[in-house]
Amino acid sequence: MLRVRCLFFPLSGGGKSGSLFGVKLSLFVFLPFLILSCAKQEPSLQVRQYHLRESMFDENNDPMVRGEIQRRLHGAITVEERRKKAGQYYDIKWNRGEVRKHSNEVPVRVTFEYQQARTASLVKRMSRDLHCRENCEVEFAIKGDDYINNGRVLAWRITVEEMGQIVAKQQSYLWR
Repeated sequence: MLRVRCLFFPLSGGGKSGSLFGVKLSLFVFLPFLILSCAKQEPSLQVRQYHLRESMFDENNDPMVRGEIQRRLHGAITVEERRKKAGQYYDIKWNRGEVRKHSNEVPVRVTFEYQQARTASLVKRMSRDLHCRENCEVEFAIKGDDYINNGRVLAWRITVEEMGQIVAKQQSYLWR
């Protein structure tokens, strides 16, 4: 007969029930750590929002904010061109994960669904198809006439699909 001794929780008494209890207790404590350590890494999705308003075009004292404004307004010379660049920008970055990292480039579709202030419950949709290996990034912008006529974005959802399967998604708090 095989006798199992618990090395993590030695119990006094040494009877069969004591050692069996110790084995069960150590499995109960360490099994979740074992399962979690073997799990695959899911793709991480990061969304960075930036709202560029016309009132921000004037000089700003903060150099980081001023640099972001200048980056977004790059190439706009006239007042009308600057006004058309006002809006909301969404920078999406994600890591494909350890399992998919070493494979070749695969087609990825990023879909950005959103609702604006003046469009009521109408859901608008933008999507981009691209190829990437490890770290992927894409930008969506609601600017110009769409932003001026329909207002700011109130709720949004982003989904990332690889070969037809959703691998990552994130949504705002107000998304239905």
